[in-house]
Amino acid sequence: MSTIAHNYSKPARAASPSRFGIWISRLPLIAVTAIFTMISARFLISPVNSAAAQGISFNSGVGITVARIGFGAFPLAFVIITLSCLVSRQRLLAGLYIVLTVITVALVVRVFGMIIDNSVKESVPLLAPEIVLGVISLVGINLEKRRRRFELDTEAAAD
Repeated sequence: MSTIAHNYSKPARAASPSRFGIWISRLPLIAVTAIFTMISARFLISPVNSAAAQGISFNSGVGITVARIGFGAFPLAFVIITLSCLVSRQRLLAGLYIVLTVITVALVVRVFGMIIDNSVKESVPLLAPEIVLGVISLVGINLEKRRRRFELDTEAAAD
């Protein structure tokens, strides 16, 4: 019978990823999955009413179908992608990059639209959540990269 004792140095313990960090890195995926689920559900179930609430109207059945696809199906596909990245440690980093890309593009288009379309007053309340989600995505990417480096270092030290 033998006993093995591991003597971890303080820096090694400090560098290890925390449970809190693991959830912070998943937070952007959880938030985007929830947001896009709500958007998708609204436009798949009732595209006319959902669009009307934003000042959009349709003149034909094909217009309603286009809205159902553009505002319902595409967000639903994104939900499936983010959910699959959320439940897989291997796809977590890819999911965070996807979220960061989508949020950054949405933010750039929103700012451009605010200027071109004179919709500053209506769009400003959405800037803060998008910026926060982008920042949390960057933090999540950094935490996930750090976790992966730590696991590689731990495996290398064990060999």
